[in-house]
Amino acid sequence: MKIWTRFPFVRLVLPLIAGILLNRFLPVDISKPLFAATFLLTALLILLRVTGLDGRSYRYRWIFGILLNLTVIFLGYDLSVLHNELNAKSHFAHFAGEEGVVLSGTLTEPPSERANSYRAVVKMDRMSAGGELKTVSGKLMVYFAKDSLARSLQYGDRILFSASPVRVGPPGNPGEFDYAGYLANKAIYHQVFLKQGSYLVSAEKGGNPLRALAFRARESFLHIFEAYGIAGKEFAVAAALIIGYSERLDPELRREFSGSGAMHILCVSGLHVGIIFLMADKFFFFLGKRKKGRYLKPALIILVIWFYALITGLAPSVMRASLMFSLVAVKGALSRESHIFNTLAASAFILLVINPSFLFEVGFQLSYFAVAGIVIFQPHFAGLWVTQSKVVKYIRDILLVSLAAQLVTGPLSVLYFHQFPNYFLLTNLLVIPFAGILIYSGVIFLVFSFIPLLGKVAAMVLVAEIKALNGVVAFIEGAPHAVSRNLFLPGFSAVLIYVLLFAALGWLLTRERRWLAAALSAAVLIAADYSMLGIRRARQQMMIVHNLNRHSVVSVVNGSSHLILADSAVINDPSQLNYPLEGFRIEAGLDEPQFAALAAGSAENAACRFRNGFLWFNGNRLAIITPAFRKPPEGRTLRVDYVILTSDARLTAGELAGYFPGARYIADASNSLRRTRQWKADFEKLGIPFYNTREQGAMVIRSEKKPVRL
Repeated sequence: MKIWTRFPFVRLVLPLIAGILLNRFLPVDISKPLFAATFLLTALLILLRVTGLDGRSYRYRWIFGILLNLTVIFLGYDLSVLHNELNAKSHFAHFAGEEGVVLSGTLTEPPSERANSYRAVVKMDRMSAGGELKTVSGKLMVYFAKDSLARSLQYGDRILFSASPVRVGPPGNPGEFDYAGYLANKAIYHQVFLKQGSYLVSAEKGGNPLRALAFRARESFLHIFEAYGIAGKEFAVAAALIIGYSERLDPELRREFSGSGAMHILCVSGLHVGIIFLMADKFFFFLGKRKKGRYLKPALIILVIWFYALITGLAPSVMRASLMFSLVAVKGALSRESHIFNTLAASAFILLVINPSFLFEVGFQLSYFAVAGIVIFQPHFAGLWVTQSKVVKYIRDILLVSLAAQLVTGPLSVLYFHQFPNYFLLTNLLVIPFAGILIYSGVIFLVFSFIPLLGKVAAMVLVAEIKALNGVVAFIEGAPHAVSRNLFLPGFSAVLIYVLLFAALGWLLTRERRWLAAALSAAVLIAADYSMLGIRRARQQMMIVHNLNRHSVVSVVNGSSHLILADSAVINDPSQLNYPLEGFRIEAGLDEPQFAALAAGSAENAACRFRNGFLWFNGNRLAIITPAFRKPPEGRTLRVDYVILTSDARLTAGELAGYFPGARYIADASNSLRRTRQWKADFEKLGIPFYNTREQGAMVIRSEKKPVRL
C-alpha cells in the first residue's frame, strides 16, 4: 500500500483506462445511467471529503477508495461517449443527405499528395439549406481531384461543396487493415471525393493562428532544405527526423528503416523532444540566475516544446513526450521531486481525458510501453553489468535501454506489424547516436541557413551525416536474417506475454512462489493458445470471393495451401494483393499462393478443382461467369451452389436464374456499380439470394476438415 501512495496518477489512470475499454467493448449502451451515476458519485465523494469520512479516516478509507475508482471508471466511459461526435445532434452527417444542402468547413492541415488526389481533414462548421444557415460539427476526410486549385490549398482555407459525404466502410476483406477504425479513433467517420469544379474556396480564413504559424514555419523549413540542394532520400530523412514531416518517405526507405528496427527515429518522440528540451534549457540559462526567471524560464521552455510539437503535427508520441517534459519543467520550477512513473501516468491521464481514443492508437501504446519498459527493466539490467569505463558505460546504457524498450514493445510490434527486427541492438547502438547528432546538426543548419556561406557548410555536413545514416540502415536491413516477417501473435497470447514478463520480473526480485506460479501459468496458456491456433489452421478450409476494386480474385484455402484464381491484371501484377490479402495470409498461416487465371486457367489441389470456369470445392460447385462464358444450349440447366458474377457479364438475372436454378449469386468488385445495382434489384424481385461484395465485403464460405477417428 505504501508503494501505491507514491504513484497517485497510476492509481487514477488505470480505472480511467478500464472505463474507456468498457465503452469500447460493452455490447449495450449504458451511457445515460452512467452519466447519472458519475454525477451522484462525484457528489458523494465531495460529501465524504467535507465530512471527513474520506481517506483521512483509516476506518473508512476503503469506502472512499472504491467510490473514487468507480467514479473514474464511469468518467472514462462518459468521456468516450462524449468524444464520439456522431452522438452530437449537430453532426453534419445528420443533414448531409437533404436536398440542396451546401456544407462548409476549414482545412485542419495542409493537403497531402496521393497517387491520384490530394487528401486533407476538414472541420465542418456550417451548413446551408433553403437559404437557412445552420451550425454543424464533425470532421470529414476530403479527397480533392488533382488540379492547381487543390495544389494551392493551405491550412485554414474554407471550402464549400454540395457533394454528399459517405460513411467510411469496414475492411472489405478478412485480415485487411481497418481504415474505418483508424479514422474513428481520430473522430472521422465520413469521407468525400471532390471533383474539379465541384467546390469553392472562400476568401474567409479559419483555423488556429498559432497552428497556422506552426505550419508556415514547417513550410519555411522545408523550403530551406530545398534551397540548399537537399533532395531525394536525404531530404525525406531530414524532414522526418527534424520536423516530423514524413510525406516524402518512399516505400523503400520505410522498408529499410522498419526492417532494421530504426523506424522509431523517423517518428518524432521522446528522443527528439528531449533534445529540444535540453537546447531550450541551455538557451535560456541566463534566466535561471534571476529571481523572476524561476518561473519565466520553464514557461518559455514549455512554449518552445509545444511549438515544436505543433510543427511536427501533434502525434500521440510527441504529445506524450511534450507533456512529460512540460511536467518536468514545472516540477523544476516548484522544486518538487516525483517518480518518473507518476509523471508518465499523469501525462497519460491528461491525454486520455482530452481524447480517450488515444488509447487505441498504435503510436500512443508503443510510446508509453517503451518508456514504461525502460523505467521498469533497465535499472535491473544495469545492475547485472557494472563498469567503470565511461565509453563502455555509454555503450551499455544504449544497449540496455534498447533491450528494455524492445522487450516491452516487441509483442505490440508483432501484433500490429507482423515482423521483428532481429538486429535491433546493433541498429540502436549505431542509429541512436546518429539521430542525436542529426537533430543537433539540423537545428544548427536551420539557424545558420540565413547566412549563405555558413548555411552551405552546415547543409553539406547534414547531407553527409544522413547519407551515412541511410547507409548503415540499408546495410543492417540487407544483412541475412535481419528481419523475421509474417509473424502472427494472437491478442490473447500478447496479453499473456506481458503477464509472463512482469511475473518473471516479480519472481526474480522477490523469489515469491506466487510470481513464479503466475509466470509458469502464463507460459502454459501461451503454449495452449498457439496449439489451438495450429489445430485451427490445419483444419481450415474456405473459399473467399474477395473485394478488390475493378478486379476478380477468389481464394481457395486448404490447411496452409492457398490457391488464388484471378483476372489477368492481377496475375501479371500480384503486388496488388499485398494490401487486401497480406493480413489474412499471415493470420491463416498460408504458404506462398498458387495462381490460376479465371478466364482460361485450370488448377487442382486436395480440396478443390478448377476447370473451364467451374470450381469444385469441398462438396460445393461454383460457376464463375467471365466475359468468356458461353451460354448453355436452350433448355439446358446447370446445377451449381453458387454463381460468381464478374466483369459486367452480359446476362440478366432472369437468364441466370434459368441457367442455374437454385443457385446463390455473388457479384464481385470487378462489376460496375450500375450493373450490380440492376442485378440486385432484379434478383430481389425473383426472391433469389444475392451478395454484393462492394457493399457487404468479401464473401467467405467456410468448412472444416473433420478429425479422423481411429
